[in-house]
Amino acid sequence: MPSPTAATLDAAEPVLKVMGSRLFRVGGKAGDGAMVKTINQLLCGVHIAAAAEALALGERAGLDTKVLLEIYGSSAAGSWMLNNRGPRMLMEDPPVTSAVDIFVKDLGIVLDAGHATRAPLFLAAAAHQLFLAASGMGLGKADDALVIEAYRAMAPKA
Repeated sequence: MPSPTAATLDAAEPVLKVMGSRLFRVGGKAGDGAMVKTINQLLCGVHIAAAAEALALGERAGLDTKVLLEIYGSSAAGSWMLNNRGPRMLMEDPPVTSAVDIFVKDLGIVLDAGHATRAPLFLAAAAHQLFLAASGMGLGKADDALVIEAYRAMAPKA
């Protein structure tokens, strides 16, 4: 997701294509690529938070969350993050692929971008608070899928 001038990108394209299979031209000014990455992290953080909320609700309702993952993972409700993080949300001690505190940082950057552009980011702010809650519970270095623990702490099984 580079954002150099067209001539610079054309010259670098052969090298960049070796590094990745797809190359997107996202703009011509410095920072455009970084903004695309920031927006990507908004979507990732919100998707993880939504998956955690959905699975926590299913648990609270007494449903089989493995079945829920099968249903939602192959339906319109599915997302790459649900399919990737959902199974780890059901593990007691999942391997760390991305830490909770990474999303605390990344969603902080997202919110800073919203402030800078005067764009309201309601869902990103809510997701940020969820990741902050999980971090505050001592899960900052744990896999980001364990953000579900913040929901579990607020609504434990009866």
